[in-house]
Amino acid sequence: MITKNRIPHEFFETQGFGESEICTHAGSFHSALSRAGIANFNIIKYSSVIPASAKQISYEEFEKMDIPFGSEMFCIMSQCNASENELCTAGIVRAELFDNITDEKFGHLVCEIDGPFEEDVIKQRLERAINKLRNDTYSDYYLGDLHYIISSFSPQERFGTAISVLAFVSFKNEDF
Repeated sequence: MITKNRIPHEFFETQGFGESEICTHAGSFHSALSRAGIANFNIIKYSSVIPASAKQISYEEFEKMDIPFGSEMFCIMSQCNASENELCTAGIVRAELFDNITDEKFGHLVCEIDGPFEEDVIKQRLERAINKLRNDTYSDYYLGDLHYIISSFSPQERFGTAISVLAFVSFKNEDF
């Protein structure tokens, strides 16, 4: 049997942060996943493109889906880990990409940045990153409006994690 690549069909946005006295992965990261509402899934990270046919759904629509515990969840994720009292910010920027000549939607570009930065600094860095990606790789296209997902906090416990997420919940196969 030959199968084709799966094409993301629906996605939603979420964010969260968490802290722990014990560790990062099983502590603050898992707490951030819980606050983001995606702790019941095995997270698999994607890179930064979304097909034109993909559509965004609300978090509430995602919650109504009966997705089994332990399922895989493919995500574009920004993750920042920090220590107690350090600023911890995870940001994502997404924009639709349109053909310069036909104005037809080509897809979405997404960039992720994290670090000990204030939200306005993360936004500036994200804007520079997505414009560079477009200029370097997709110069025959222009970007639509920029949309940000930013999670920022300073943990009061030993370990802290902030996440911003685009999570894919359904896929389709198309002929190439």
